[in-house]
Amino acid sequence: MSVTLTPIEDFDLNGVTVNATEPLPAMGPLAQTVIHLVGTAPNKTGVEYNEPIRLYNYSDAMVTLDSVGTREGTLPYVVRYLLQYVKCVLYVTIVEQGEDNAATESNVIGGVDSTTGAYTGLQTIKQCPETPTVIGAPGFSSTALGQELALMGRDVRAVPVIDGPNTTNQAAAEFAAEFGSEGTGEDKLCIIDPWFLKTYDDAQQLMPASIALIAAMANIEGYESPQNQTVVCDDTSRPISYKINDDTTEANFLNKYGVVTIAHTRMGGYSIIGNRANTGRFIAHVGLEDLLARKLEETSQPLMGKLITQQFVTNVVDRLNNWGQDLVANGVIPLFKVFLHPSKNTVDAYTSGKWYLCFNYGRYSPNEHMIYEMSADNGLVETWWENIVDE
Repeated sequence: MSVTLTPIEDFDLNGVTVNATEPLPAMGPLAQTVIHLVGTAPNKTGVEYNEPIRLYNYSDAMVTLDSVGTREGTLPYVVRYLLQYVKCVLYVTIVEQGEDNAATESNVIGGVDSTTGAYTGLQTIKQCPETPTVIGAPGFSSTALGQELALMGRDVRAVPVIDGPNTTNQAAAEFAAEFGSEGTGEDKLCIIDPWFLKTYDDAQQLMPASIALIAAMANIEGYESPQNQTVVCDDTSRPISYKINDDTTEANFLNKYGVVTIAHTRMGGYSIIGNRANTGRFIAHVGLEDLLARKLEETSQPLMGKLITQQFVTNVVDRLNNWGQDLVANGVIPLFKVFLHPSKNTVDAYTSGKWYLCFNYGRYSPNEHMIYEMSADNGLVETWWENIVDE
C-alpha cells in the first residue's frame, strides 16, 4: 500500500549552497579602423557587383580587382596605394561603370533596387560584415555624392571622406560651403583637395586626394588627428603653399574654409595639413564621438529585455564606469563621469521600460596652433653678469 508523503513545506536543504554570479561582460576597447571604399573595377574576378568584399593584402586585392593587369576603374590604384603603405581592415564594393561619369557616379551613390530590394552602391556599406569607421568613394566629387556619404556616415557612425574638385582653392572652399546641414551628418564630412601624382609601373598617375586622407586615418587611432601623416607621392596636382608661421598661405586658406590639403613641409616630403571637418569640428572629436556611440550601441544589445532591478542598474553603471576609466587610463580621454539623470528618471519613464544613464567625458584637442611668447629679460642678464664680476 502506498503512503502519501507529507513534506515540510519550508524545508529546502540541510547543507550548503554556493551560488556564483558573474558581472556584466566588460565593454572592451574602442573599435579598430575599418575602411570601406566604393568604386569601379571592370576587370574584377570572382566577386559580384554591389556586394561588400574584404581584401586582405595587396596581392589578393590586385587579383580580385584586376584580372588582366591594366588597372582599369577607380579602385585598383587607390587600393594599391592604401595597402602598400598601411595595414588595415579594408572592404570594397564594386559597382558597374556607366556610359559616362554621371552614370557611373549614380551607380556609386546607389540606393535600393526597385525589383529585388537589394542595396546598391553606398547603401551596401550597411551590409558590411564589420562596421566601417571610415568610408569614401575615391575619384568622385559632387554635392550629391557628398550628401549621400554624409548620411551614410551618420547612420553607421563612420567618418565620410570626399575629394574636392581639384581645380582651384576657391572652388574647393566653395565646394565645402555646400555642406553643413544639421542632422544630415554633413558636419563631419571631411573634404580634401588637391589630388596628387604617384608613379606606378613607370607611368605617373593622378590619384584622388581622398585616398591619402583615408590612408592617414587608417594609420592612426580613430580618435586622433591625421595632421602631419605622410603622403607618399611625387607631387600635388597643383602646388599648395604652406609655412608653419604664415597665416596667408594656400594651405591655411583651405583649412580656414573646411578643406584638408596636402603640402610640402619642413619635415621633408608631403604631409596631410588639416585637423578639421568641413564645418570646423576636429576630425579627432568626430572619430571619438562615433567610436563611443558605437560601443554603447553594440554592447547594449545583450541587455535588452532584462528586468530593471536595482542590481541591474548598479551593474550597468559599474560596467560603464569601468569602461570609461579604462579609456582614461589608456590616454584616450582625460575625464569620465557616470550618473543617472536627476530629473528624467521618473516613475512614468520607469514603468514604460525607459531609464536615463548619462556620462560626461573630456576630449583631447589636437595641437593646431602653438603660441610661443618670447621676452628678453635683462634681469637674467644682470644676475649672470654679477656672477662673472664677483668671481
